[in-house]
Amino acid sequence: MRKVLAVLFIFILLAPGVLAYQIPEKGVIYQIMVDRFYDGNQSNDRPFYDPDHRDYYLYWGGDLQGITEKLDYIKSLGVSMIWLSPINDNINRMAGISAPYHGYWTHDYKRIEEHFGNWKTFERLVEEAKKRNMCIIVGFVPNHSNPEDDGEFGSLYDNGTKITDFFRDEKNATVNPYTGSLEYIYHHNGNVKNYYGWEMKSKSIFGLADFNQLNPWVDSYLKESLNLFIKAGVCGFRMDAVKHMDLGWLTNFYAYAYRRAPLLIYGEYYRLKYAEDADMYDFYRYSNISPLLSIPIRDRIVSTLGFGGSFAELADYLHEYYAHFVYPNKAVNFIDNHDLPRFLSESPGREGYHMALGLLMTLPGIPVIYYGDESYLVSREGKGDPYNRPMMVFNNTTEAARIIRTLAELRKENNALAYGDFRDIYKSYTTWAFERSFGGERVLVVLNKREDRALEIPLNWSDGAYRDVLYGVEMSVKDGKATLEAPKNRILVFSFKGRQEKPLIGSVTPYLAQPGDKIILGGVAFGKGGKVTVGGRDARVLEWSDGMVVFEMPEIRTKEAWVNVTVESGGKRSNAVRIRYLSGEQRAALLVVNGSYVNATGQLWIKGDIPELAEPIPLYKSPTGYYFQVVSLPVEATFEVQLYRGSPWGELEPLNVTLYGKSNGTVILRNRPYPREKHEYRPVYGAIAVLGLILILLSFRRR
Repeated sequence: MRKVLAVLFIFILLAPGVLAYQIPEKGVIYQIMVDRFYDGNQSNDRPFYDPDHRDYYLYWGGDLQGITEKLDYIKSLGVSMIWLSPINDNINRMAGISAPYHGYWTHDYKRIEEHFGNWKTFERLVEEAKKRNMCIIVGFVPNHSNPEDDGEFGSLYDNGTKITDFFRDEKNATVNPYTGSLEYIYHHNGNVKNYYGWEMKSKSIFGLADFNQLNPWVDSYLKESLNLFIKAGVCGFRMDAVKHMDLGWLTNFYAYAYRRAPLLIYGEYYRLKYAEDADMYDFYRYSNISPLLSIPIRDRIVSTLGFGGSFAELADYLHEYYAHFVYPNKAVNFIDNHDLPRFLSESPGREGYHMALGLLMTLPGIPVIYYGDESYLVSREGKGDPYNRPMMVFNNTTEAARIIRTLAELRKENNALAYGDFRDIYKSYTTWAFERSFGGERVLVVLNKREDRALEIPLNWSDGAYRDVLYGVEMSVKDGKATLEAPKNRILVFSFKGRQEKPLIGSVTPYLAQPGDKIILGGVAFGKGGKVTVGGRDARVLEWSDGMVVFEMPEIRTKEAWVNVTVESGGKRSNAVRIRYLSGEQRAALLVVNGSYVNATGQLWIKGDIPELAEPIPLYKSPTGYYFQVVSLPVEATFEVQLYRGSPWGELEPLNVTLYGKSNGTVILRNRPYPREKHEYRPVYGAIAVLGLILILLSFRRR
């Protein structure tokens, strides 16, 4: 009977319409500006409503009920994830000429904006999406609340109870002696003028009341609010303005979320171009705890395909961008979004647009389709914000929709698009061919503009004839060479599926974890069962199928930031992938170095002897003479750090200074070690001790 129940339980989990776990790389995200999609409930349209949809700064009626009613339309595009603009309760006033239709002026993080619905309508959306094998990603805004000098003046509520506003909070604010920041619930340091260092983290952007996340109440409030969405069944979050928040606090914030579910969390680190400078270095540091939106490559793709430019230069630019990620296939790519002009508003030619959509769907990373991309949605009134947010026009019969649908299906069928590497086969000004490969699976992508072109390129595929999945163009492969006719202004996509004998891991979700977290591995040839090894320790397996394994993160004894993960099945071991390891329950801490310990100039860095501090962390210098940084630490830990100096992208010079700390809200490093308390021991050793005691008691019982 137990076996029958177990089989039934597994069947329920895997049955169509019940979404248990999601491998993000195999899917496509559909981004929706909630107010501009579809009005399913006219009773919540007012106030600040424009029924004619002419004033782009007012509400236009879109809501959660409307999205629920259009789920079948979204599903028809092959989409697996739906990203909603923020839906928390926003201010109930105009600020300047604008209503908060966009969702980014929150005043109560525990309620749903009444123009969009309520928790009940949101939960119904989540459930109806799951029935269609889709899941919901929510935009979340933990950096700031709402305008500090207009509207409701930074008002903040906790489930209907007013907590403060910006000017009331300022009366309670004090100067942090180590950072020089005037703060309480909010920072009160003025607006950002220089977009680097401490100022970028602790000042307001665009006059929005900036949270002091190190305030314990703020930290708890934002975590509790996030958890409401997790309990409602979301599969991920898009985090707003991550470059304006301390990486240490975000690490602790994400760890809280991952403790509850293996979510896809990706951040908006606003950076328009790739270049090896300090800001780009931080971009990649932030990518080590969660994926990021690929903002730095968007303009180059649009300019190359919309206006003209070299495919060879675009290819080189993209390779440089992807080269610094631990997981390039986790990059979240897009052509259009709510912050930047739509492609067709800048370049109305549809041939270039179709090529851009095809490229978006085949590059390393998870593609995002902005609502209306499939129907050529564009405003006649303007290009950028707010004119990139017109009311939705529904049409899933276009050529753009066909390209999206066809390549979304291919992402599910051929793992090379989800997990594969990225290698140029041929590139010139007008033509570019690249290959994605993963184990025995291959995808060849060919882009050609201006004139039809006969191509002969090296390609290590089996001899035979292949047909492009988009237009039916034929390609012949013989003796390691491929020949084809590449038509003008087209993107061609060819698929090859070979056999994979050995297990191969292509995806880890999430790739930041502490002991006890659930981790999803995606890949091929996992077989019917086996074992997962993490940092030399066997992990507890929760689910196993040929393409997906779910396991529980074990506790590891290590001082390194990353630990290796492998799968073994049928006597064959997989490739090793990496997880950014957190050694216990996390808390954000202000780490402080007294300037008297430092006899050096230039940028200072620290590295420590616990995983959380194992990679170089830059320090800021305050006007009060201290060096500091916000870090994420295990709740109970003593540690030591070494000081370095140097610049991003360069070698760091050790200063031969060792300092010591103990986990707390504020950690003032000192030059002598902390004694290890008698009760302080690693939980793994505690578990071993308990197990030993149990064995002793059992042996006495047998006697």
